[in-house]
Amino acid sequence: MNKHKFENIPDWGSLKSRYQDFWEKDEPLIIAHVQNPNPNRPEPEQWMLEASEEKYLEPDKFYQLRKWRNTAWNWHGDLFEYLSSSYGPNIFAGFCGAKVEFGNDTVWHEPVIKSLDEAEKIHFDPDNRYWKAHLETLRYLKEHSAGKQLFAQSDLGGITDWIASFMGAEQLLIETITNPEGMREFSDRLANEASQAITVIMNEFGGEPNGYVNWMPFWSDKPMTTVQDDMAVNFSPEMYLDIFMPGLRKFASATERTILHWHDASAHHVDNLLECSDIDLIQYGHDPTTGDFKDGIETMKKIQAAGKKLFISCVEDKDTDFFIQNLSPVGLAMIVNVKDDAAAKIRLEKIRGVK
Repeated sequence: MNKHKFENIPDWGSLKSRYQDFWEKDEPLIIAHVQNPNPNRPEPEQWMLEASEEKYLEPDKFYQLRKWRNTAWNWHGDLFEYLSSSYGPNIFAGFCGAKVEFGNDTVWHEPVIKSLDEAEKIHFDPDNRYWKAHLETLRYLKEHSAGKQLFAQSDLGGITDWIASFMGAEQLLIETITNPEGMREFSDRLANEASQAITVIMNEFGGEPNGYVNWMPFWSDKPMTTVQDDMAVNFSPEMYLDIFMPGLRKFASATERTILHWHDASAHHVDNLLECSDIDLIQYGHDPTTGDFKDGIETMKKIQAAGKKLFISCVEDKDTDFFIQNLSPVGLAMIVNVKDDAAAKIRLEKIRGVK
């Protein structure tokens, strides 16, 4: 079998070329992830609905769980069949000693320290059981996806989100105000340790034929990771710039390409984020509490004007024309939700026709 072909992605050659052109060429090309709910989704096995450690940490069970979860949607356009390797948000926190809680639908972390006075208890540990289990899952996905579909390298999360996991969100806010220097040092150290972890993952699990894929999924031929910081919404631009941006810049520089996952509720940080040269693409998500997604169009334009690539999500079918008409088709990507396969075909034809 040709190692550059995948059974479940029959048009991979053309899709790969589109992603390469998106990254490298300054010309109109909209990466369109068009999706609709799958009306014929198979029933899950009972264990897939239960809260258990095994379904997230045992590679075979996690592999089966991911395959079933993917059946929730029908994918069209530039979406390709893949398997995500991350079992929940901010998994790096668990690799550093946060208490891991396994739920029915996802995994989260509970605090293990009360203040920065205990920060030395938190370190990335190569012998951590969750880190070692995650590497085994990645190896399993690499082996069992070979020649079939792509698999996504790990989404580790973001600095303020990790710290909120370690000490709780309220304590994060208090400590940032009362001990900014200590919080800056903690942030910087976590960025260094996360960079070490992502380097291990890139070296062992990236490269041909899979390339580099993240959880969205987005593809790159060069080492690529995703950074985020949902808790940044709580800080002023000045405070975040002073205390947390140094760490975010460091983490963003760990790979050749970096995608920043951000929300419109945190739009007040965009000017500072645009100054970070190591961020190549901003995946700009919509927080329902912020009103109409279209209201963020000026911020989206600002991102494009700064030379960053823009990935907006999720766009409803009825709003797609508005964004296409008001944004540059150069370096633009979007997730579009449609009602069914027929609507997906129509929407994709319209997007492909944009010049």
